[in-house]
Amino acid sequence: MELVLGWKDLIYLGSNLIGFLIGILLVFYGFQKQKANILIGLSFLFLTYAVFLAFLIDSGYHIQLPHLYRTGNIAALLFAPLAFLYIRQVVENRKISIRDFYHFLPALVYLADFSPVLFLTSVEEKRQLIQSEIEDPVVFVYFNQSRFFPSNFYTLARTFLIFIYWFFSIRILYQYGKRYADLSQTFGKEWVTWMKIYVYSELILFLPFVILARFVDLSVGYDLIHLTGAIVILSSGIAIFFFPKVLYGINEFEFILATQKEKTKPEISDVLNSEKELHIQEQLNLILAKEKKHLQKGYSINDLAKDTQIPAYLLTLFINRILQTNFSDLINQHRIEECCFLMDSGKLKHLTLEGLADVCGFSNRNSFSGAFKKFKGMTPSQYQKSRSSLT
Repeated sequence: MELVLGWKDLIYLGSNLIGFLIGILLVFYGFQKQKANILIGLSFLFLTYAVFLAFLIDSGYHIQLPHLYRTGNIAALLFAPLAFLYIRQVVENRKISIRDFYHFLPALVYLADFSPVLFLTSVEEKRQLIQSEIEDPVVFVYFNQSRFFPSNFYTLARTFLIFIYWFFSIRILYQYGKRYADLSQTFGKEWVTWMKIYVYSELILFLPFVILARFVDLSVGYDLIHLTGAIVILSSGIAIFFFPKVLYGINEFEFILATQKEKTKPEISDVLNSEKELHIQEQLNLILAKEKKHLQKGYSINDLAKDTQIPAYLLTLFINRILQTNFSDLINQHRIEECCFLMDSGKLKHLTLEGLADVCGFSNRNSFSGAFKKFKGMTPSQYQKSRSSLT
């Protein structure tokens, strides 16, 4: 079969090249540095795969790859929720939980609906189905083999789903961008800038189709849905190369600390002024001294950021530069002080050292004993004996 490529085919293939490259880089560096990048990397890869299938349909080459028949819509239903979950995780420090399973229900519904076509139809039968529809790409994407829904349901439902996730993504992004509008030279502002490019480019995935679908030829309507996906990949994919800290997953507060490393005290105040320092100290007193959240096992800097509503990088900068310690030592010191208070009160005499370590938030006796000796100069047992001799 002779390979003939038009201008639309070149846009499709160019976006595939960019999309797969960006997706792989985001996932690869996501595993190494910024875990949230795995989500946006997968989102890029799924959208790119869906656009690749659109290219095969539009060009007529799908007949050469019958195994891929009806798989593109699965990817198309996954890319929008993954992008939303990425934005939510970066902004709110919320990792994916079992409750987020519902975000993937549309893809599972489609999978169940088309399971006979996907899993029970032979390659030759798929080739025949493709042959019967490939001449008209518009009919091809009507999903006439659906068992549960009417013709063209998935195209319309998918467009609506993309709009819903776009709306909630832009809502979170607007709140985040407004909160950090006063910070300059930060990872946060750079991340917001690229995400605005990415999210606003997603407008063309549904807005032109919604406005023009009733007034244009069906083939143009096909392009408004599928070719626009290629344009989104090209625009946001090329743009991210100008934001390497986002692409390579450099951690937000690590970047701030690195850029501030050589600065003098007055220069640091550009990010941490006296008003912010006072606010952070008040929040730390509230969360650690009063609410004692540090007694929770596995309490992390992201948990503290969520509880105090202060960005993790600002907390890290304050703890490192103002308190002259690190997050782990700060938390462990508070835990040891609580432990000593409980020992002195005599309320937990019945507990073993393992039990006391557990109450105070330590995962095991060894970490408890090591932290105790670091801050008190003696082991927990020695401390107990010293208190007993005084009484």
